[in-house]
Amino acid sequence: MRRLRRLLVPLALVAALAVIVGVVDESAADLENGVFISRSDRLRLIVPRGWQASDQPSYPGLLLWMSRDQSSILLTGEAFTRALFCSWPVSCRTGTTSDAQPTNYACALRGKLAAQRLRVGPSQPGPKETGAAGIPSVWFEYDDGKRFLRQAIAMSSDRAFSLILSAPTSEARATHTRVFEQVLRTLQLLGPEDASRGELLDAALGADDATPGDSGLIDGAAVSRRAPEPAPAPAPSPIGPCTP
Repeated sequence: MRRLRRLLVPLALVAALAVIVGVVDESAADLENGVFISRSDRLRLIVPRGWQASDQPSYPGLLLWMSRDQSSILLTGEAFTRALFCSWPVSCRTGTTSDAQPTNYACALRGKLAAQRLRVGPSQPGPKETGAAGIPSVWFEYDDGKRFLRQAIAMSSDRAFSLILSAPTSEARATHTRVFEQVLRTLQLLGPEDASRGELLDAALGADDATPGDSGLIDGAAVSRRAPEPAPAPAPSPIGPCTP
């Protein structure tokens, strides 16, 4: 367990470490009909039945925690930047297309885990559904003899997500594999209209925790009167040359 605490700290590794050493606090989440939405990460997924969910972050980047019995599944999100890309070993930067980046990131993570003498399995392609949704994925398994994990990496053009299943035994991990795959398949990026609609509704409610009137309806005119925000400057591509 001590060697796990000495791991370097890319978010995907921090997430795996948090699951293993048990530093994530659980609390009940108020999810709409079992659907989790992160507007800041422009992501949605469906929480499986029978799993307790929490969307109260215990550390930056943790989006969702789900638990059942002694097993858990957590979701993290981080920006896919040039700094992250260049933190990977050269041997893990062989592919330059968007579809290749989950494999590249998994390559870097697997190398760090193997360097700590953990048992790490090979990368496997993720479900076709994530690729069709614009977030191609891969997954791999590893364990330290005490916790048995399966981790998926799914990436869009500017975000990197990790979905991690942790179980007390290899048999328990195998039992929850189907649920893990189902959750992974439900990952979907929010469209611009979905994300902006949520932001407009939040703005209409007010930054001071204002509540709607007796009618319970939001004034659509107030939303429409909101001054348009200037388009953000395009972010530089995270994939590119790395300076020493």
